[in-house]
Amino acid sequence: MAMPDPRYQLIADEIRGRIESGALAPGERVPSTRQIARDWQVAMATATKVLTTLRQQDLVEARPGIGTVVRALHAKKPRKADPTAPHSARTRSSPPPSRWPTPRASPPCPCAASRPRWMSGR
Repeated sequence: MAMPDPRYQLIADEIRGRIESGALAPGERVPSTRQIARDWQVAMATATKVLTTLRQQDLVEARPGIGTVVRALHAKKPRKADPTAPHSARTRSSPPPSRWPTPRASPPCPCAASRPRWMSGR
């Protein structure tokens, strides 16, 4: 006998159905974790897992200041900067040079020679 799907999967499937049917259009907000927890009477951890599942399936995306929204069907994810590319090819500029001089190594303490060997760290 097959085990029933976990509760988070059932909720994610229902929201996915709304997205695929067009009831939730691209750019439209999906239920928040609090709404999911309240409407389906599940724990916040379960509600969070619902949105994580939808995010992993590239159906929704988090937008700061807005919430979780339906992704456009053919929208591409923003690419991360290639760490092997020359710096000029990256999207962010380099930090400005420091106004402060580079610290120099200080000379060894004159008392270091008189310390026992176990204190010198060698």
